[in-house]
Amino acid sequence: ELGQNLQLFQTTPKTVANEVEAVASGIFHTLILKEDGSLWTTGSNFYGQLGDGTFKDRSTPVMVESGGVRSIAACGYHSLYVKDDGSLWGMGFNGNGRLGDGTTTTRKTPVEILGSGVVRASAGGAHSLFVKSDGSLWAMGHNGRGRLGDGTYTHRSNPVMIVDANVTSISASYNYFGLFLKNDGSLWGMGGNNKGNLGDGTTAERKTPVMIV
Repeated sequence: ELGQNLQLFQTTPKTVANEVEAVASGIFHTLILKEDGSLWTTGSNFYGQLGDGTFKDRSTPVMVESGGVRSIAACGYHSLYVKDDGSLWGMGFNGNGRLGDGTTTTRKTPVEILGSGVVRASAGGAHSLFVKSDGSLWAMGHNGRGRLGDGTYTHRSNPVMIVDANVTSISASYNYFGLFLKNDGSLWGMGGNNKGNLGDGTTAERKTPVMIV
């Protein structure tokens, strides 16, 4: 997962790559976005989550995109990234449609989910969220405990709009919930809440967004 061509635990920091702008990690894989907009991946590739066209694990980073990548997200066994043109791409495990490409087919090479308008994405354990340039919030994938926030428990292999405007930041949990921030500073959440995960003062499951703060 560290991308150092080693099969050992590391107890001290090691250099993996230079000129790095951002990183994102799944359970056993890592995405690396470099300053030149290139996308690199390393680690476990059992579901094709590295996007290099194989199911082969990589102990050193492999380049997936040579440039044009704006942001990255990873969690569980799938990966997402947004390009400079606003297109959203995904690869890896697609159970319950978490990649949002209209199928449940595992993808070992990147598949385009949306052609334009996306500004950021967040990958959860079995679902995904993204925000468009108009501030709308969209979700896809596993909808256990209402984590997609669309008022149902129906799994979605195509993106479904949850909020139509004013969303600025998102976080899809590895477990059964998600959070988002609006431009007025309010914090909202949806999904599983049995341990008070959402922070709304209850342990009630929320299949539509509830304001927390």
